[in-house]
Amino acid sequence: MRAILVEQFGGPDVLRLRDVPLPQPQPGEVLVRVNSAGVGPWDAAQRQGRFGTELPYIPGFECAGTVVGKSGDDAGFHDGEPVYGYIGMGGAYADYVACRPDRLAPVPMALALWEAGALPVDLLTADAGIHDVLAVQRGQTVLVTAAAGGLGHLAAQLAIHVGAHVIATAGRDHHNFVHKLGVTDVIDHYEADWPQRVREIAPDGVDAALSTVSATTTDAVAATRDGGAVATPAPGGEIPPGRRVQLLRYQGPMDGRRLARLAPILDEGTVALIISARFDLEDAPAAHTEVERGHTRGKIVLSVNDD
Repeated sequence: MRAILVEQFGGPDVLRLRDVPLPQPQPGEVLVRVNSAGVGPWDAAQRQGRFGTELPYIPGFECAGTVVGKSGDDAGFHDGEPVYGYIGMGGAYADYVACRPDRLAPVPMALALWEAGALPVDLLTADAGIHDVLAVQRGQTVLVTAAAGGLGHLAAQLAIHVGAHVIATAGRDHHNFVHKLGVTDVIDHYEADWPQRVREIAPDGVDAALSTVSATTTDAVAATRDGGAVATPAPGGEIPPGRRVQLLRYQGPMDGRRLARLAPILDEGTVALIISARFDLEDAPAAHTEVERGHTRGKIVLSVNDD
């Protein structure tokens, strides 16, 4: 089968299309014919050697595709079923992948297979941040930084769905995009005083903030009221002396049951996945170059097989 293989750490050029053996499902696993795979900053970090992954490896943490085989009777999905999910720290940039069924969920009706592969990691991370870590409530004022990005655009929509007043940050070129997500107040996070701009809207500071990237975490703390909380899945950031703000670092639970529970908000159109760019499997180096530039709107996806 075709797969992107990383045989040495480095830049996007180390992503090479190779012929590799078909994976064999272990007991309880399913074999998925991959239709699409998401591309995120975690893929670039892994390719640079920052996760300590053993070489060689096939990149790709998330995908969508069709079940074509399973090992054992307890796999939970039938052959031909369209599924999507987080499959682990690699393997999705390939024609086929074997994975645990508890990481998969049926593809929501609102999503096509070609786009669904780009959703799981950021949707699960956004949902955990808004609902589990920050426990956002109706009527609260919530800050979402880098709200045009893969994680941010989903988190902003989830907070709006709860009934929160969302203040978002984004580069000025992305303000109209973020407004279309339903956010009324959008601030340019390239302005040095942007936390003060937030406090012009929320004078006491926001009740909670989700900082989606390392560069915005310390400023998100500055924009949050004493007694409030800032959640982030990214490293970096600090709380200045004298401030009573919680800084909560977390990782989203990457399980299929949560994805299945989130299906209704996708099918109802409450939360929409935005794809900014679509690349063929062999163009994975270009996809990584794009994601490393930053400033993307929504997600980037690889098209692997057309079903």
